[in-house]
Amino acid sequence: MRNLLAFHGTEISEELALGLGAGASFHYFTAPDLSPTRFTNGRTGRLEENFLELTGAPLRLRTTGDPDEAWELARDVVDDGRPILLITDLFHLDHYGNSAHFPGHAIVLAGYDEDSAYVADTGFEGLQRTSLKGLRLARHGEHPLFPLAGHMIDLPGAVPTRAELLEAAPAAIALAARSMLEPAAPEVEGLSALRRLRDEVSDWPAAAPDWKWCARFNYQVIERRGTGGANFRSMYSRFLAEVGRTAGAELSGIAAERWSALASALYAASESEGADPAAWERIRIATAEVVEAEDLLWNALASAGGSQN
Repeated sequence: MRNLLAFHGTEISEELALGLGAGASFHYFTAPDLSPTRFTNGRTGRLEENFLELTGAPLRLRTTGDPDEAWELARDVVDDGRPILLITDLFHLDHYGNSAHFPGHAIVLAGYDEDSAYVADTGFEGLQRTSLKGLRLARHGEHPLFPLAGHMIDLPGAVPTRAELLEAAPAAIALAARSMLEPAAPEVEGLSALRRLRDEVSDWPAAAPDWKWCARFNYQVIERRGTGGANFRSMYSRFLAEVGRTAGAELSGIAAERWSALASALYAASESEGADPAAWERIRIATAEVVEAEDLLWNALASAGGSQN
């Protein structure tokens, strides 16, 4: 989103793009047909849609279940001299090497040739090459957590200024807080899902045959996989500071430290040959400390409303 706006002349920080999309969130899923069978994520799946709705930016979101039509729409935008944001499952993108399914991953299509697409992607310097075949699969993944239908966003109209975008900050913060405190699906979203993780995580070695992969993957999605570290809370803290929410920024910073501590505990468990009960008790305690910090953060932001403190 940041790259798309920058191309059209409006420079914002990546943190602002995250915050104005009410991006900080939490999800926890368990299912035997997932890999891993225990999967968390700290970012909303509706970041791009939220950004459009909250800011009123003249960005255009389109979807289609027809892969041929989806490619034609994206190709036409690039042929018109404009980049386009595509939502993908990164498993199918060649430059990721089929490591793991991760739907909802945004890339910017900048060009293509007969066999390949050239995309800007988080964590990579310069444009990356991925096959058109892989891109087609990535844009129409059927992952149960986030099925995709060629989701694409471009900017065909006048570009809002940074000051105009900033007007959406109070509503974006309120939406993020509401989504954490009053989630639409409490079993898998928000603080209620985080409490469920706290109550279940120490039982993963007994309940999940892939407990080592669960520990390793969830360390990665907290600390490494495009989060900016600490399950997006470091970025969200900087967003809150950027829009004048000093107290909230401090609380998000504390939550970030707790998330990183949990990630470290998960990483240590994933490196162990056996499931050490003491290690998994440390994970449970670290998760409980995350719950405490997140509860303080989101209740404080909800209570502050439109104030700047």
